[in-house]
Amino acid sequence: MLTPVIMTTEQAFQEAGYTTLAFNFRGVGGSEGSYGEGRAEVADVIGALDHLEVALGSRPKLMAVAGYSFGSYVAAMAAAADQRVGFYLGIAPPLNHYDFGFLRQPICRVALIGGTHDEFCEAARFKALYLSLPATPWVRVLETDHFFTGALDDLTQASRDAIAWVNASA
Repeated sequence: MLTPVIMTTEQAFQEAGYTTLAFNFRGVGGSEGSYGEGRAEVADVIGALDHLEVALGSRPKLMAVAGYSFGSYVAAMAAAADQRVGFYLGIAPPLNHYDFGFLRQPICRVALIGGTHDEFCEAARFKALYLSLPATPWVRVLETDHFFTGALDDLTQASRDAIAWVNASA
């Protein structure tokens, strides 16, 4: 949760006026429970959305989920499962390990950020995913690896641009 990628993206959402909630999945850090192979972690995301609704006193104009690496997989599944989600931002989706085919069903506005040298996501798989989506997603490919080594400033700008794109269409 405290990786530079997650903190950079959360800051971009905060700068755009979003209320954010970053959390560890079950079994990570001090979180209770144990790894649920992605399926149980979707419940964590939906629980976080429920918590935000209660804490804010109402449903926000736009609920967004964002995730990095494995978190991008879980966030995408949560976006597909929860109609409250109007925007999904997937960062470095590990397409070499997980099938994101469920995104081919219209769910919400989708933005994807990937790296040219991502050891967990071949460039061809990344391109095939975004070209297969029913609505044209916002996409940015950065010259970096899975961890955005040397590209955090580019990631910051890409996150800002993706958020501005969805805000302009909201």
